Amino acid sequence: MNAKLSPINDLNGIIPSLHTPFKNNKSIDYKSLEKLVLHTIDTNCAGMLLSAVAGETQNLTFNEKAEMMEFVLDISRNIIPIIFGCSSQKIEEIYSLVDLARQKKIKWVLIQAPLNLSEGDLIAFYKKINEIGPSHLMIQDLSWDGYGLSDAIIQNLINEVSNFKSLKVEVVNSGKKYSNIINLTKNKLHLTGGWAATGFIEAMRRGVHGFIPSTMETIYNSVYNLMINNEEKEARKLFYRILPAISFAHQHIDISIKFYKMLRVAEEIFSTDVCRGNIQEFDEAQRYEAEFHIDNILNLQKELLNKNNK
Repeated sequence: MNAKLSPINDLNGIIPSLHTPFKNNKSIDYKSLEKLVLHTIDTNCAGMLLSAVAGETQNLTFNEKAEMMEFVLDISRNIIPIIFGCSSQKIEEIYSLVDLARQKKIKWVLIQAPLNLSEGDLIAFYKKINEIGPSHLMIQDLSWDGYGLSDAIIQNLINEVSNFKSLKVEVVNSGKKYSNIINLTKNKLHLTGGWAATGFIEAMRRGVHGFIPSTMETIYNSVYNLMINNEEKEARKLFYRILPAISFAHQHIDISIKFYKMLRVAEEIFSTDVCRGNIQEFDEAQRYEAEFHIDNILNLQKELLNKNNK
């Protein structure tokens, strides 16, 4: 296998993007959130990402994000790193969230590159983040229909923004971009994969350091560890058992969020699978498929836990 661990080894591994649990009235369910944070720690994850796309961040208010930050810090007790998502359509809100994260002594922030900025403006934006924010910046390179940030822009950001330590790649043909960035940076930039979960094995073979799914921590950790230990055949056998579920979930980001919240309810971590915004309830056929895949995931997780406890 071609994987080489990043020098930033506290984020080498599985870093779940936490969903935001809601009560039936769509207020934040902090009891379920506590269960989720403790579950993430107990499953030996490398870190956790709060208030990102999977967490429906676009439908959370600034005050809710600030309250969740404080709550998760209290529960997690810095046992594993927290990455706080500060992306927003409002640049001033990004600056306020970044400043708050620094005040709360959070080490990592994640910020999606704002759309429609020139290269000069983008670098100026991240230089300001560098001045007011925590010591470690993860840039979310997100594009649903293209390559995302050019290699030249990424190199300029590395040169100009000293706190830029990690890139979260979520673009078309992520695999080739992983390799391009590793070669460009001589493996000195921490690299994570997100939405391209179906290419998990390929990504590890290319040398990606961390992965940001949103559930199935026990399974993903097992696959990751098998790959690190050069047991690729066994890793593939295990990973292929969840590919049908990933394929179902990755039809659309809204389907993914709804499906994985249903899984959290089945795991008795969330009390509801309620979503905000325009995320629709599943129809009868979708619910049947979702329940079928959830049963398989639960059985596989039990199988792995029993195996690990022997």
